Amino acid sequence: MTSLAKNSGIWQWAMFSFVLAGFTGFLFRFGFVEPLPVDLNLENMRHAHSHLMFFGWASLLPLYLIKLDIVSGYHAAFGVRLMKNALWWIVIFGLLSFPPFLLYGYKPIAIGDASLPLSVIFSGMVMLGWYGFMAGYWITRRRKKGYTPNPFFDGALVMLFVSSLGAWSVGVLQMTNFGGVLLPKALTHFFLATFIEGWVILVLMGLVAKALQLKEDEFEVSPTVLIGLIAIGAPLTFPYGIADGLINFDLSVAARTGGVLIAEGVLLFVYSAIKNRWSNISIWIWPLLFLVVKSVMQLVASVSPMEMWLSDHGTRILYLHTTLLGAFTVGVIWFLHHMANMQKKYFYFVLGSVVLLIMSLVLMTTLWPESLSGPWIFNVLALAAIFPVISVLFFWIKLKKMVDQEHQSVEIIRKEVVL
Repeated sequence: MTSLAKNSGIWQWAMFSFVLAGFTGFLFRFGFVEPLPVDLNLENMRHAHSHLMFFGWASLLPLYLIKLDIVSGYHAAFGVRLMKNALWWIVIFGLLSFPPFLLYGYKPIAIGDASLPLSVIFSGMVMLGWYGFMAGYWITRRRKKGYTPNPFFDGALVMLFVSSLGAWSVGVLQMTNFGGVLLPKALTHFFLATFIEGWVILVLMGLVAKALQLKEDEFEVSPTVLIGLIAIGAPLTFPYGIADGLINFDLSVAARTGGVLIAEGVLLFVYSAIKNRWSNISIWIWPLLFLVVKSVMQLVASVSPMEMWLSDHGTRILYLHTTLLGAFTVGVIWFLHHMANMQKKYFYFVLGSVVLLIMSLVLMTTLWPESLSGPWIFNVLALAAIFPVISVLFFWIKLKKMVDQEHQSVEIIRKEVVL
């Protein structure tokens, strides 16, 4: 746990980002129940919520954990300093992008004689931080002796880079007015699909493999093959985010193929983990179960008629939260819990709140009978949305207290040795 005391501000800002983004999501849902006290646009709130979750949580915290994997403490080497500075860069611009997204969305803001899309600019600066971290990581990885790289982390960083290309391309098209309606939308969802299905899933698999100490020969197929299945499949799934009327046969085949490849890679990974670590898998089973649920949803989408579910926005939201909140967030929280050897009740509080929120999202889908629907659903959605915020806040406070106590103990011992 002492490694969490090094640059601990970074992981704490990540926890803060989750709490702030989650509270914004709660206010967004509450806005469907009662008028908000401040005149806020619900669509802008949704953008602020999702972007901070992506940049301040789903990218910042895993990058920090990758940095701890390769160098656990302070180090003066250039590559390590580059990674650390890049993480602080991501913290700053990830948080700076939140207010303009919340107040203006993607709209430009008048500053003097200029009109600048600050939300787009700041979120673009975050991606420069990604590049800085990648450069520092590859420099350190190449020069560090005796370090065995985690192949899932390597694959995840590649997918993070690929996803960023889609985001930059959207900005170029917006400036040049090229591509009509379909191309910018396609590139936006290329970024989202590659980020979520590539970066998020692979980095989570890397954390699971690290915590369970899975060796290469324990996988049913080579980790390289598993990574390849997901890396090829992730970008292909972007058509799932496009409106039903804009998807042709070729795009449909590409999306279905990508979904099958991703699900195959994830399920083979989960099977390998459970087969080889069942005796001591403990509560790691929960993020693995969420990965299974996510993969089953993906397989069903790949073999069923698109018109059955593509226009159901509630199903997309359910899938997204099962992936990001269920598999990823539960997995990352357990990884921190595992590092700090915390009491299990703090993890179970987060897990219970996540399960409650995901179950509430079923009410928005066609799985829920229309005869049982009503305005009461929005009250349930708003109530369920606040629990992950509260549970992660308690987890953060407890983790910080434990890290501070251990750090103080280490400092006392160090001073006694010096004396």
